Amino acid sequence: MNTNRAGYLPHSGVMVEELTSIVEALPKGVFIDATYGYGSHFKVLKQFDNLELIGFDRDNEAIAAKSENDHVIKLNFSEIPNFLTQNNLNRISGIFYDFGLSSHQIDSSERGFSFQQNADLDMRMDKEHNLTAKKVINEYSKDELLNIFNNFSEEKYAYQITKKIIELRPIDTTLDLVNLIKDALPRQNPIFTTKTIRKIFQGLRIEVNNELSEIETSLREIKNHLDTDGAIVCISYHSLEDKIVKAFMTDLTVSCICDPKAPICICATEQEFRYHKKKKYTPSPEEKSLNPRSKSAIMRCVIKL
Repeated sequence: MNTNRAGYLPHSGVMVEELTSIVEALPKGVFIDATYGYGSHFKVLKQFDNLELIGFDRDNEAIAAKSENDHVIKLNFSEIPNFLTQNNLNRISGIFYDFGLSSHQIDSSERGFSFQQNADLDMRMDKEHNLTAKKVINEYSKDELLNIFNNFSEEKYAYQITKKIIELRPIDTTLDLVNLIKDALPRQNPIFTTKTIRKIFQGLRIEVNNELSEIETSLREIKNHLDTDGAIVCISYHSLEDKIVKAFMTDLTVSCICDPKAPICICATEQEFRYHKKKKYTPSPEEKSLNPRSKSAIMRCVIKL
């Protein structure tokens, strides 16, 4: 493995300009980068002298490769609110979540995230955890695998793929799994086969890292730590993530939950946040061209009232 830190910084952060336009209007205080990765967004945020930056990441390799003066702590999303409480940081200026994998995680073949490189089925964001994709594939029951591929992969051929896995276990490598998926599918355009493979890998990664629960728990608790005019900013890369963020932000920005036919409001609901200038942001055509991995990204932001 390349241990030169420069090797861990292969790309720019996604939607940096959009993030900057939000952050430049924030009040003075602590700003959280909940997904430090390899510092691409953190580096940009350093330009704001009014913000005290704290980064978090669950990946030991990312923390080991951090810039010398960056303040980065090893915690999952769900653990950040409790950290803030314990350290009396109850009124932060903002928090930024990037729910995607870093380029280094994808490109490091030994991590097992990519279906385009052969490696052990691993997919752990935190390599200290015991659950790997190999364990999921080889030890989960048929019903458990079906649940993952139906709910986290949203794959219409989930049953056929699960059946083939049960038949051919043990399955040890990413290439083994790719070939198995191809064998399980009917003959079709290779483009659709690749999409299925990508979705199956996504579902396994979500299961291994408990990703959706981590997002839900962190968002639910972090809202109580925002200062007035502080921001919650999220970048999602697939519909399951964005659905959680969208529902969360919709609830925060509602001012009335009464029946629309009711003559007057009786719910006494108090709106907590407002949307930033738009309900969602997407990368520019230029960014999509320069960084194909940004194509599916959606940024959403709410501001504390």
